[in-house]
Amino acid sequence: MKYPLIFSALTVALSLTAHTASADTESTLQITTKGQTPLKLYVLDCGKIEARDLSLFNPNISKGTVKQLANPCYLIKHPKGTLLWDTGLSDQLITQENGIEVYGGAFNMSVIKTLSSQLSDINVKPKQIDYVAFSHLHNDHTGNAKLFMDSTWLIQKAEYQVATSEHAHNHGYSPVDYKMMAGENVNQLSGDHDVFGDGSVVIVSTPGHSAGHQSLFVDLPKTGSVILSGDLYHFKENRDNYGIPGWNDKKSTISSFALIDQLLDKTNATLWIHHDQDDFESRKHSPSFYE
Repeated sequence: MKYPLIFSALTVALSLTAHTASADTESTLQITTKGQTPLKLYVLDCGKIEARDLSLFNPNISKGTVKQLANPCYLIKHPKGTLLWDTGLSDQLITQENGIEVYGGAFNMSVIKTLSSQLSDINVKPKQIDYVAFSHLHNDHTGNAKLFMDSTWLIQKAEYQVATSEHAHNHGYSPVDYKMMAGENVNQLSGDHDVFGDGSVVIVSTPGHSAGHQSLFVDLPKTGSVILSGDLYHFKENRDNYGIPGWNDKKSTISSFALIDQLLDKTNATLWIHHDQDDFESRKHSPSFYE
């Protein structure tokens, strides 16, 4: 990918309104915490984002408020295979010492560790990853998608249809990241999905931020259950007061908020908020892992 394309793709991904499907979200899975499957969960650093106007994410926050945002990826090792959750910002940004400015200077995006090197550190090659699941297909989550052409992609059908349409750019997607993926390598989901069939790793449909946004429930035997929120909440303040970015579909987002609240109450899981820097820094990072 040439750098002008990176600038263009990232700008589009963050500046345009996301298309979302209206849905009354209700989980069809009976998710319970069993803690019987030996899992390993690795937290990977997949980029940094300096947001210079948090009112874009929550209109109740003062315009011009600056915040540092994390951008993690997660690798899960299950006895039946491996799952990578999101692929972060492009590894190519490692060459940009001061990051890149996007959306008229509203964001600075940078990479200080490549996803490839972090996988290598734990002796995992991209071809060894069985599944790649994206919380959604916006560019800060799909930057390294091309590394995983041999993996099965787990994507909501609603997300895939919009992200591969001729109007994808108008809804905040960057098809250059994932246009090579089609056909049998893409499993288009219609709602919740038990990845390994034993209830330990479950994709939960949480539309609102995008048409087919999804979150991930992981039942860790020693750590306890966690929910990876994707962009349902961008940072803790938005979780605390249910802030909704202006580009979200409000009705779907509110339904997804309620669904995750119910799941948290039912399973006593811990919510990991994807872009919250303090949340990210509080986690132990790869090559250490949770189990």
